[in-house]
Amino acid sequence: FCPIPRPPYGSKAYFREDHFSGGRPDQLRAEEAELERRLFQVRQQIAQGRKAGKASGSRRRPLREVMLDLLAEAHVPLISLLIAGVLRPLQGLVVPSTRFGTLSNDEAKSFDSSRVKPVYLCHCLNHDDGQPVKRVWARSDWPLSKRILGPMSGRVLFLEGAVWTITLAKEASLGEIHVANVETLNFVAADQARDAGLKVTRGDFPYDDWLKGLRDLLGRYSDEDEAVRSAAAAELSNQLSERELLFGARQPVVASLPGTKAGWGEQL
Repeated sequence: FCPIPRPPYGSKAYFREDHFSGGRPDQLRAEEAELERRLFQVRQQIAQGRKAGKASGSRRRPLREVMLDLLAEAHVPLISLLIAGVLRPLQGLVVPSTRFGTLSNDEAKSFDSSRVKPVYLCHCLNHDDGQPVKRVWARSDWPLSKRILGPMSGRVLFLEGAVWTITLAKEASLGEIHVANVETLNFVAADQARDAGLKVTRGDFPYDDWLKGLRDLLGRYSDEDEAVRSAAAAELSNQLSERELLFGARQPVVASLPGTKAGWGEQL
């Protein structure tokens, strides 16, 4: 008589040895615990990241503060279009064109209220009538002559803004400042150089050559422009109120500057 062999899975020993887990129940339980621990850590990191994102969004600085800082760094009045073009690659901030108009009104209302601020965003004024040029921004703590636009000031301000933009792009490319998008900032700088009449080659960013070319161009206009602005500042400061010197004359005035008053040549 030959006994028939019984399969091992029919015995109690088979289950006691835990053949379904390869005979390593303690090791598998330890691995399970380790995986649970890692999963908990990942969930914590995700939750913390969401909180940080919400916090950073809630702490986003007001546009007026951002612009005041930009103007302080540039040391020159800036045009709305350039500010919007630079803020996007510089800080990842998208500013609709309508926002500038709202900001202008808010600053004027703030000045008229009882809440005095140490510095205001304001506009540059035409040298001959004191009217505001609302696309050109300045700081109220700058000298009045720096907030006046003469006949050549548009060209001068464009060149000075280009110098500022290209300098930012250069510093970003060297890692001296952190920006949201270095490549886009380089393209903005190249556009400024091209509009100034400088040579621009696709994919090449000769910052120093561009800066030298811009400063050479500035040398042609700066002295004459500064003389006109200084004379206009002295004249307008006697005709306009403190508010009008920041946000423009309510009614155009006539400044007695060369070319704006009959008989001025007789005094030469």
